[in-house]
Amino acid sequence: MNLLHVWQSLDLKDKIEVIRLAVMIISTFAAVIGAVYVYRNFKINEKKLLTDRFSKAVEQLGTTNNRTVVLGGIYALSKIAQDSPEYHWLVMKVIASFIRGKVLEFAPSGATNPKDYPRVYPEIQEAINVIAQRDYTKDLHNEMLDLSGSVLFRANLNNANFKRVNLREANFGRTNLKGVDFSEANLEKAIFLEADLSQAILQRANLKEAIYCNETKFPSNFDSDAEGMKKES
Repeated sequence: MNLLHVWQSLDLKDKIEVIRLAVMIISTFAAVIGAVYVYRNFKINEKKLLTDRFSKAVEQLGTTNNRTVVLGGIYALSKIAQDSPEYHWLVMKVIASFIRGKVLEFAPSGATNPKDYPRVYPEIQEAINVIAQRDYTKDLHNEMLDLSGSVLFRANLNNANFKRVNLREANFGRTNLKGVDFSEANLEKAIFLEADLSQAILQRANLKEAIYCNETKFPSNFDSDAEGMKKES
């Protein structure tokens, strides 16, 4: 018996029920297709918006004559890194690039608090905070975040996470490094003059030829000679 015969054998009530069921199936199918289409467009627009946000924030970092705009870019990038895991590593690389090579801020003429200088600029400190609070589990396994040569003199690094970061030749002079996680970091030839490393985490860190002095504080039982460090003469 074919479908036509089946259909002809049905009474009017059954035919109406079959038509109603068919309409429901078609409507449901159309709704699903529509939802998929809407969701696809939403994700496309969301990705475009995120890309635009990222591009604008990076552009703000290059605004050298407006500190407020630069800070806004740093905050925007930090928010992107928190909300979008796929952008986390890229944001950290951009922030690290912004920090590298920046000079210190010296006391302006007539400053009432000259002892607070030299120090990192406020926008550099905010950028450092983003790196220091990053989720290192989102770092690429085959790359190290590059902060080599960075001037972090007297920066606020309390409990910073610098795990597996390249800090070769970075300057930590007179910096409080209590609680900083330097495990597996590259600290070769880094400068620790008068720095406080007394509670820093240094497991498997490369400290070869890192420079220290009599005023540098180390964790208990730490052997600077065994780590290959150099004492300033």
